[in-house]
Amino acid sequence: MSSSADFSDEDDFSQKSGSASPAPGDTLPWNLPKHERSKRKIHGGSVLDPAERAVLRIADERDKVQKKTFTKWINQHLMKVRKHVNDLYEDLRDGHNLISLLEVLSGDTLPREKGRMRFHRLQNVQIALDYLKRRQVKLVNIRNDDITDGNPKLTLGLIWTIILHFQISDIHVTGESEDMSAKERLLLWTQQATEGYAGIRCENFTTCWRDGKLFNAIIHKYRSVSSISRFQNNLLLLQQQYMCTAES
Repeated sequence: MSSSADFSDEDDFSQKSGSASPAPGDTLPWNLPKHERSKRKIHGGSVLDPAERAVLRIADERDKVQKKTFTKWINQHLMKVRKHVNDLYEDLRDGHNLISLLEVLSGDTLPREKGRMRFHRLQNVQIALDYLKRRQVKLVNIRNDDITDGNPKLTLGLIWTIILHFQISDIHVTGESEDMSAKERLLLWTQQATEGYAGIRCENFTTCWRDGKLFNAIIHKYRSVSSISRFQNNLLLLQQQYMCTAES
């Protein structure tokens, strides 16, 4: 999911030390000042080069997948109160669906504003955010106006935070401790689910998943129709594909 970092200390250090080195991300075209983007257009004809456009396409695809997945997850819960979300970014803006989602997930009843003005929308979203904070849910740089204005990144971030708290935190596995975070608990569950599969070990949620073996192991674990030979064939194909990619 998306979060922002504060680089103010680093920026101050660069200015005081006289270093000309830009802060991380400063030279990316979508982070350049408007006059710099115009200069690049004049000289290069386009703000983005092919590699940069590819990065944006990948990011857009990722956001589309997350939006679709999160919308389905929300609707599975909202159907219990006969509500439905069509557009994730639009249908949470007034705060009503957000409050209803939290009510379904928690069993609590929350207050809400019935008016349709922007003030009422902001109030409803704030009610939802305050409720999450009371439940010790950490919200990183998410404000009520971000959701009311339909900010895609922060809306996705909020829903992922809700999923993490209400869904993943309910996972209970052998060997867990009370001070484990939801992420640590999920990692432990993954390790136990894939135990016994040769050459497969989940140490993180990044590099360990790149070759697809962990996905195959979990699918095989919980889908009884998958045969072990089919699983091994998939691993072999993945290994061959990986070698071909590495050699090319």
